[in-house]
Amino acid sequence: MAGIDKTYISDWNVFDKVRNWAIKQQFTLKNGQVIKLIDYLYYPNLTKEEWDEMHDESIKYAEEHYNTPEHIASCKELYGDDWEFNAENYFDVVLWNTPTYLDIWLIRNCPFEEIQDRLKEQYGGGWSKTAFTDHNEDNLYEQIKNGTSVYDTFQRNGLGKKAKVKFHNIIGSWCRDKDCWWWIEVNPYWLNNKRTQFESSPWYNEDDDMWYWTQEAMPWTSSSCTKDGCLTKKNIVNLIKKWNLPKGSIVTFENIMDFKGKGRCIMHSFFVEVK
Repeated sequence: MAGIDKTYISDWNVFDKVRNWAIKQQFTLKNGQVIKLIDYLYYPNLTKEEWDEMHDESIKYAEEHYNTPEHIASCKELYGDDWEFNAENYFDVVLWNTPTYLDIWLIRNCPFEEIQDRLKEQYGGGWSKTAFTDHNEDNLYEQIKNGTSVYDTFQRNGLGKKAKVKFHNIIGSWCRDKDCWWWIEVNPYWLNNKRTQFESSPWYNEDDDMWYWTQEAMPWTSSSCTKDGCLTKKNIVNLIKKWNLPKGSIVTFENIMDFKGKGRCIMHSFFVEVK
């Protein structure tokens, strides 16, 4: 998916104007995290001289490796007999690799037509950044622009502090050793259509210790959460309430013990139901 996420520029003037604008931009997500566009730029300090050097190397490589009868014949078969080799078409520089929450902000705030054209490709249905989701509509770009997209209308309906927690299938003795750690998942994919009512699983963000569905367009770091040390039932109930999970959520726990470098073993496991 990395190629879908990236934006490439082949014109120095376009690259320079977008870069100079981007390094001054920032915004805040709903969890308070400040997003600075400069952190997503691949080359925030690229000079014209460096650009020209990259250009010349790319052109040389294209002439040596792509200006061949075999490659030209292959491209004509793919694109039509009127296709002609042009080394310039093989040169571009990656501007940035952007997540959905940054794309949404760019759609609504970026003043450059070149970037908006790229975003229309990425959120225009088909083989796009949402190709493997259930919201890959052809007009998703316009929905985001107008504030009517799934990212605007999604409701997690979390229970927060009102949540009640029911423990199920506690297997093994409860380990309270400080050297143990926990492997935690919320509505894991292997539970779908079995115990859980949800079609998708949320992702975990270790920076704010929260779970987010893709429709919430928030940062995430993993599909699972790990916790070190002892977790009591009271600790777990407090975690569930903090995570603001909706009714019906299933949270699985595996308690893993490290026997002083001699190997790890699952001491006990169970799942909890949010009610």
